[in-house]
Amino acid sequence: MRNLTSQVYEWLEQGHITSTQANDLFRQLSVPPNAVRWRSLLAQLLQWAGALSFACGVIFFFAFNWQSLERMSKFALIEAALLISLVSFIWLYYRSASKRLVDPAQSLFGATLANAALLVVSLLVGGLLALVGQTYQTGADPWQLFAIWALAILPFAWVAGFDGLWLLLVGLVNLSLGLYVDTTSYWLDEQQWLFIFAVINLTLYYGFVFLGSTSKRWHAPLVQYSTSLAAMACFTLLVCWMIFEPSDAKPLLVGVWAGYIVHLLFGFWWFRYKRLQVYPLALGGFSLITVGAALLTELLFHDTDPIGGFLFIGLYIILASTGLSSVLRRLHRQFSVDLMQNVCASEGLHHE
Repeated sequence: MRNLTSQVYEWLEQGHITSTQANDLFRQLSVPPNAVRWRSLLAQLLQWAGALSFACGVIFFFAFNWQSLERMSKFALIEAALLISLVSFIWLYYRSASKRLVDPAQSLFGATLANAALLVVSLLVGGLLALVGQTYQTGADPWQLFAIWALAILPFAWVAGFDGLWLLLVGLVNLSLGLYVDTTSYWLDEQQWLFIFAVINLTLYYGFVFLGSTSKRWHAPLVQYSTSLAAMACFTLLVCWMIFEPSDAKPLLVGVWAGYIVHLLFGFWWFRYKRLQVYPLALGGFSLITVGAALLTELLFHDTDPIGGFLFIGLYIILASTGLSSVLRRLHRQFSVDLMQNVCASEGLHHE
């Protein structure tokens, strides 16, 4: 809605529409906040702050009083908190389900009060696993804790359909894999592991993109932003690394370049003409600028004066970033216009 509002203001400043037409558009596309909406927003912020504070408070309580509590007391307290949170989720979930029978527009997914309780359950599951590991010294590798934690909260994330839980799950998967790489790095070299990270995050990204368009359960914008950023960062770092230090493994070299180019071409086509999103296009554009700077550095610094090379590369980065920013702003305005036209068309059909 913020993009639509800015587009209406831009039309008004350019003289394409009158003040009366702008007011009509605002009344059709936006609902002014009232006391009820403000109370609902504040109540939602407070309930999420309270849920996170409760989960963090339980974990910090055990960390501060570790020496003062007995073994059974530790397990009894955290299991009691876990049971209370789980019962609260079940009660709130079925209460929301009963209300949904009256109001079908109410969703069971997303940032609901029931899912706030489920987020507390997911965090306390990690605290319980850490307590078991510290008490009985189970497992010498820390990656196992986070891998089991991610596996344990997978059903919770599926039930909730909340991007905060999905983001926690994806973060645990990446963290457990990173810790596993740190303990077993002798199997593969750093470039191979970096390629695996890029492929995993890219798979998660496109999985949530396509599944999110079919069901609200998989609608997780935070996961899409974070996984796309992680995948593009890994790909960019890996490509720049191979520019300066080519890998001896030819299949890896071919796979990295082929995967990078295919991802850029498919992403440009999909998000330029199908999904109309600026963020993935910005990631791909700035990644290309970075790779281009690495190629220029490798080519110029062999036979050319370093001072002149730095000047040329600096100018390239400035001009390329400026041009990309200009293109992205133009695409953003175009996408806003297309979205405005779609909304107006749907409103017209609705009134008819």
